[in-house]
Amino acid sequence: MVDLLVSGGNDPDRLYAAVIRAGDGKVPAKATGRGNEQYRRVVFDLSAHIGERIYVEVVDRATGGWGHINVDDVNVPVCRE
Repeated sequence: MVDLLVSGGNDPDRLYAAVIRAGDGKVPAKATGRGNEQYRRVVFDLSAHIGERIYVEVVDRATGGWGHINVDDVNVPVCRE
């Protein structure tokens, strides 16, 4: 599971935090703000992707009113070999 706090503008195409599979660039999960500055905890269940290399990407391609995204407290479990 990956979890993070998200707030800001509601625009899933231009404002989002996403989990990306490193091997092929696919996006198994993403979240955007809800037009609100109050953070909400988002939990991505990635149990189907255990063992795959992933990374978290934050995208902000919007302008104008609510043209921003806030992300905080990102938690990504890792396995140390």
